[in-house]
Order: sequence, then structure tokens, then C-alpha cells
Amino acid sequence: MLLRLKIKNFLSFFEETTFDMFPNPKRTSFPNHIYDEMTVPLLKQAAIYGANGSGKSNFIKAISFIKSFVTNEDFLKNVDLEDYIFQLTSAKETVIYFEIEFFIKKKYFVYELEIEKQAIRETLSHSGLGKTPDKILFKRNGAAITSAYVGNESSAKQLLSMNPLASLFPLNQKFPVLTHEDVKLAFDWFAGKLEIVTINSTIPTMIELMSNQTALLRLTNEIFENIGVGIDAVKIAETPFDQWMTHHSNANELHQMMETDPLKPNTGITKIENNRNVFSVLLKNGVKTVQELIFEQLGQSGFKKEMKISAQSDGTVRLLVLIPAIYEAINQQKVIFVDEIDNSIHPNLMFSLLQFYGAHASKGQLIYTTHTTRLINQQELLRPDEIWLTEKENGNSKMYSINNFKIHNTINLENGYLDGRYGAVPQIGEFQS
Repeated sequence: MLLRLKIKNFLSFFEETTFDMFPNPKRTSFPNHIYDEMTVPLLKQAAIYGANGSGKSNFIKAISFIKSFVTNEDFLKNVDLEDYIFQLTSAKETVIYFEIEFFIKKKYFVYELEIEKQAIRETLSHSGLGKTPDKILFKRNGAAITSAYVGNESSAKQLLSMNPLASLFPLNQKFPVLTHEDVKLAFDWFAGKLEIVTINSTIPTMIELMSNQTALLRLTNEIFENIGVGIDAVKIAETPFDQWMTHHSNANELHQMMETDPLKPNTGITKIENNRNVFSVLLKNGVKTVQELIFEQLGQSGFKKEMKISAQSDGTVRLLVLIPAIYEAINQQKVIFVDEIDNSIHPNLMFSLLQFYGAHASKGQLIYTTHTTRLINQQELLRPDEIWLTEKENGNSKMYSINNFKIHNTINLENGYLDGRYGAVPQIGEFQS
């Protein structure tokens, strides 16, 4: 789970800004929104609001940048770091800074990262949670590493010298030079427990997920049956590969895909078109099989017809991305970041989905940006400490919580936000023709 994130000199975040998931102990609404069985109580969700261009998406890009750097040794080789440094100042800073504090398997970690063009500095520590000093697991400065857990110091230095732009995390996965098992545990949090959903995200393994996790498919059906979009059921259709090929005009294209990337056990090939998972081909019990998502749709006078995903609306496709995200936040202890969670989703439906998430006993966290002000409802949906705002001044984005204001539990927060009482709303002048 996420405790805290600090960002500095990254995109529109010039000055250091801090986001956290700590509940206000004085607030008593929605006690089920707090994980209080741990040393540090944490919130299960956060909604982030702000005017267009205020920095909401840049916040999501920050966490995505950290995950990519920590898990992909080639990440910085494929980006221009200059594009990520704050640009709107004559005295340009050269160092991007992040600090992220997180929890996994009863252990608290803090990871600090400083990046500039010719130097990487990163430190992983067991967090003292502000009560005791942090205990360093490793401290890396360029090719130099300080750690009580280095197995072979010369090998570690050589590894970093050969990969100056890579994080020590993915390098240590391939060539273990650090002996402490908690270094791998911290890596596992970034690689397996932290997920980012952007506006155009797809899930390449969506069909396999629905096929293999009956609880997820059951939840998908429960939601679609109750939202009135005319979908009576969502199914997984399975067809032997050779039989499927005889009925489809894109057989040659699929043959080319499989020649380029041959099937392997426990892996599949997925065709994605217009952000839609058209089909997947996998080896099932040694047999090549095509899987497709099929939607049983209601028509005139009780007529039903099975339709493919290509016939579904953008809103339906967006739901197929959000439902697994919510499912994983509930069941798999994942921290899910979603940019514009309400994209293509009706406000009433979005409210109901988040009410569903809030009411369920869960194990993860859901952190999302949104413009749907109906969600700013402290009586029915969100605690004030779960509502964050982004505001930009002179090009610099800052983040703060509505919890910073004196708020009575009967106040209509939505009206207050729209009236500009808490800031983070657009300042709109008069349009002239």
C-alpha cells in the first residue's frame, strides 16, 4: 500500500509537493474506508480534482515514471529526460526528485530517487515512520554503492558502471549483488502491486483474466446486468484455432502474428484494435485455441444476439478496463492509479461503482483523477481526507487535501468546490467572438 509520494522538478511540479494516504483521526465518517489494523492507518482511496492543465495527469505520469524506472533497466535510454524537467523558469533545475513510502507484507519502505542526465542517486530504506531513523538497505550514487548487504562490491560497481542509467532494482533481479531479501520484496511491490490505468489503457491479458478468474467474470456480469446498457451477459467464447481460421478474413494476418511471436506455454497472442481486445490465441491443454469476449445483448421483444467487442461503445470498453482495476484493488492488495476514471462513464454509474468499491472489504487502494463533482459527497461517498486538489500557479502545480480546510460534516462539499471555496477550479473569463 502507498503511504506517501513526494515529487519535485517533474513536469509541472517544480516545487516539492506531497501526496499522502493518511486519514484524519478526527473524522469519523466511513470508518470502513480506513485500514486500521496496521501500524500506520491508511485510506483505501483518494479522488484528485483540479482545473484542466492543473497537474492531475502529471501526477499519474510521475508514479508511472517511477514504476517504469524501477522495473525496466532500459527505460531512461528510450526517453529524453529534458522533456520531464520543469521548463517554466530561467534558472532551470537539473535534478528530478521523487520519494515514495510504501507497505508490503508487514514491512514499510521508503525509496528516494534523484535523476539527472549523467547521474542516478537512489536509496532504499526500511522506513522508521518518522518515529525512528530509517535503516538503509542500499544507497547508490552513480556507480558507487553503499550497503551492508553487497555480496561482491567490485561486481556491483561494474554492473552500475555498465548500466549508468538503470535503477539498481532491475539489475539486481538479473545479477543479484544485494543479499537482503527485502530488496526483492520492495521490487515486487513496484512490479506486481502498483498498477497505472491511463485514459487509453488496454489490458493485453483481459480475455485470459476473465477466462481464468471466475470471480472477476462474475463481477463483470453483475455490473453489466445492473447498469441498463442492454448487455445481459458477458461470456468467453473458445474455438479451436483451425476451425476459427476458416471463418475469418484476417487469417493471414494472424498467421503472420504467430510467425513473428510463436505461442509458448502459459502465454498468448492478443489482437488489440481501437483499444479493444478483439481476440486472444493461446495454448490450452496443448491445443491452439482462440478466445473472444462475447456480449449477449437484448433487443426488440426479448430478442437476444451475441455481439463481439468491436460492436461495443467506448464506455463499455472503458468499464472492461475499470472493473479488473477495482477487482484487484479489492482482492489483490494492489495500488491502482487511474487517470480520468470517469472518462466515457456516466456520473451516476461512476458514483455507483465507487460506492460499490467503498462498501466492500478490500485489501488495496484506488487513487484516481476525475472531473465528476458529484463524487464530492461526504455524506454518501468520500471522506474529506480522501479528496485531493491540484492547483497551478505560475506554471507550478501543487497538491493539497480538502481535509486542510475546516469542514463540518454537514457541508455540501460539491457546491463549495464549484464555488471556488477550496481553490483548484478554472478561472474563466468572458469569451469574445
